[in-house]
Amino acid sequence: MHLKRMAMPRSWPLAKKGKTFMVRGVGPHPMKICIPVLVLLRDVLKEVKTRKEAKKILKEGNVLVDNRPIKNEKFGVGLFDRIYLKKLEKAFTITIGKKGKIKVQEINKDQLNKKVCKVIGKKILRGKKIQINLHDGKNFITDDTEIKVGDSIVLDVKANKPIGHLELKEGCLALVIKGRHTGQNGKITKVDDKISIVIEKNTFEIPRENVIVVGA
Repeated sequence: MHLKRMAMPRSWPLAKKGKTFMVRGVGPHPMKICIPVLVLLRDVLKEVKTRKEAKKILKEGNVLVDNRPIKNEKFGVGLFDRIYLKKLEKAFTITIGKKGKIKVQEINKDQLNKKVCKVIGKKILRGKKIQINLHDGKNFITDDTEIKVGDSIVLDVKANKPIGHLELKEGCLALVIKGRHTGQNGKITKVDDKISIVIEKNTFEIPRENVIVVGA
């Protein structure tokens, strides 16, 4: 499925003028905070010139997202995903800038297997095992009862297991991912129905779903 360029999400870092139609992203990330891999390769990174070129390198398995080859040109890469272009030996991640614009940031290759993920769901299974659901569609089984919805975990994407726990609490560093203060970092001063966060010396109350913990 396609969408007209004028109707593409405002978060995409592209001009409104250009090709009439763009592909619509598919996958676990909401469309407003992800970008199709075709658009990423051709229009943002400009590593290919045409859709045909993009489809060729995808088919060859040269584009990895979170250590997994991506063959679908419409696959939407989203917040903190790790992207590796094998032939170019370049690594990237997705972040959110001010005004909600998606930013594609180059990273070192040693960062490819580690990413921060927000815990958006938690379910008790048989045998008292716990299933943790993450913002990027991944999930894993654990017996760690300390992990709560709203916390973040540092995930080893290769092994699909947590290697760190970032609790949603006073004093931690958070990134605003939706709303008026999108793209801004701040320190959490209070955790209640809303999150009180200090951004550039000013305190704001922000809904829990609009914040992701990124540091202790």
